[in-house]
Amino acid sequence: MSEQEANRDREKASQEEIYRILRQDIEDGTYPASSRLPSVRTLAKRFNASPNTISKVVSRLMESGLCTARRGVGLFVRSLPNRKITVVTTSSSDKPADDLYGFIESRVAERCKIEGIEIERYHALPQDPPYGPDIDRIQKPGRIIVCFGVSHEPYLKQLADLRRPMLVIGCAPNRASTSSVVVNSFRAGYLAGRHLIKRGCRRIAYIGRRREVRGVSLPEAESLKELAGLQCACMEDGLPIAHDLIFADVAQAINRPPPEPVDGIVMPDGDPVTGIQVVKALGQRAERVIIGDDRILERQRRPAAVVVKRDDMVDIALGEMHRLLDEAAKGFRALVVDCELHEAVM
Repeated sequence: MSEQEANRDREKASQEEIYRILRQDIEDGTYPASSRLPSVRTLAKRFNASPNTISKVVSRLMESGLCTARRGVGLFVRSLPNRKITVVTTSSSDKPADDLYGFIESRVAERCKIEGIEIERYHALPQDPPYGPDIDRIQKPGRIIVCFGVSHEPYLKQLADLRRPMLVIGCAPNRASTSSVVVNSFRAGYLAGRHLIKRGCRRIAYIGRRREVRGVSLPEAESLKELAGLQCACMEDGLPIAHDLIFADVAQAINRPPPEPVDGIVMPDGDPVTGIQVVKALGQRAERVIIGDDRILERQRRPAAVVVKRDDMVDIALGEMHRLLDEAAKGFRALVVDCELHEAVM
């Protein structure tokens, strides 16, 4: 490395350290909102740095929205941006549920606590609508709204009308301008279908998902994408999927089995006992593929499974949440998390 490159690296490290200290001073209240920052020359003396280095640090503080320049007067600290997020969940518990959405919510809450981000959480109460907390309860939403397990489109549109950037985990809405983090459901169905076809299955049943929210059954849009992926896999081999082999949920599959047994089943993850009941109802020799998150892989015995990694969902959700929290963030994104097929373990 040349001496010139070494000097550039040292200057860059110095800028980073000075920026970190000044930002901390602003956030701690050493320089309160509306107060004037010391001059570039004064800061240069404090940090034993060149005025050019301090000027670059000041430019970063302005880009971060922490301070603003008043021509002919100096640099002033701005009011800190709102660091509160509003969490909306369909869970009826005051704590995250023991499922994929609950896992992501818990991890997001842990990170927010570390970073000093306040969380205002709204869960479903008995008097609320069946698809989520009453909108009227959300009087002063935070800087962004993060939804867990909410999939009812008209309800999401109402949340979007609160005029806050939104992040929806588990559903990709098309009626509201929101960012979303969803599993690649089409790929999940396709991988499940190709696995069964390669195993010689020709009559393949598909069981979808319906979310029960206080007595009201709501279909999950992502299960329809799984079905489309399965149909695509079957079309490649010229295999039609009969309407009597498509079930809205597990209960329907058990209570209304087709007249002839099936040899393959694609279904959501659930209670292992229920899985056995499904096989007994649809076909004693049927092979199964279950779709869920990577907790499935912790079981000693299981059928083939298409899984999404929970930590991948968390990392992507946190990244998008921070992007939306940033004052400079513009626009919304649909972020799709891939999944993998794992062979059966018996």
